Amino acid sequence: MAFVLKTLAVAAIVAGALKLYILYYERRLIFFPIREVNQTPADVGISFEWRRFLSYDGNQLTGWWVRHPEPIATILFFHGNAGNIGDRLQNLALLRQRGFSVFIFDYRGYGESEGKPSEEGLKMDADAAYEELTVQLGVPPEEIVFFGRSLGAVLAAHTARGRPIRGIILEGCFPSAREMAEIIFAPIRVPHPFISVDLNTIAYLKLRRCPLLVIHGTLDDVIPYRLGQDLFSRAEHPKSFYAVEGGSHNDCYLVGGAAYFDRIAQFAAAPAAAIP
Repeated sequence: MAFVLKTLAVAAIVAGALKLYILYYERRLIFFPIREVNQTPADVGISFEWRRFLSYDGNQLTGWWVRHPEPIATILFFHGNAGNIGDRLQNLALLRQRGFSVFIFDYRGYGESEGKPSEEGLKMDADAAYEELTVQLGVPPEEIVFFGRSLGAVLAAHTARGRPIRGIILEGCFPSAREMAEIIFAPIRVPHPFISVDLNTIAYLKLRRCPLLVIHGTLDDVIPYRLGQDLFSRAEHPKSFYAVEGGSHNDCYLVGGAAYFDRIAQFAAAPAAAIP
């Protein structure tokens, strides 16, 4: 009996240490915020408005409202896990050039937004950004297309739940954090209960009411192309998939060129019929 108890105690200690190890590295593998915003749309000759608004727990968030005089649609842009909105300036400028109004914002702990990043906190921030765009800026939901890249794609899927927006675009996204963990922590097979982060894109997409466009670079070196295909195959209709040949994780909008923006514009202008 003593041997059994000792064995169980050792197992509990090992399991606890593994859980702490994974928890420690999870957060450091997910969030890479940078505080200083080094450039704004004004630096490339685009007029814009700084927006400051509150998340649901009181943290003040910041974003840019870039209005097009005759927009195809308005994009609510959910950026990835590193840097801040200043690092998306080139992408933003190209979207506006193609006829979009864009509202892009920083999550808590990123850029000039208050607070520290966390999964639940970022979800609240994303919901608050949608409210800022629709209530304060007055953009009707049916004119809005969510665009999320990488971690931002997961947040876009979460924010889209139940909302009557025109469409949602997910680029370089994974089906769930558990499936990404199997890649990150390979060759160690980490039991699912040890993964504390949820980020379940597939589950969020089940609650959407709008068409979906999935974009993925065929040479994505962070989130493998096969995960993008898997996410698409498991999502419900209406949906479409666009592969960027030779695109990696962060450069699809550059590698894809005009054809990439044509596909986004086509989807945003006339997406497939919405989910009832």
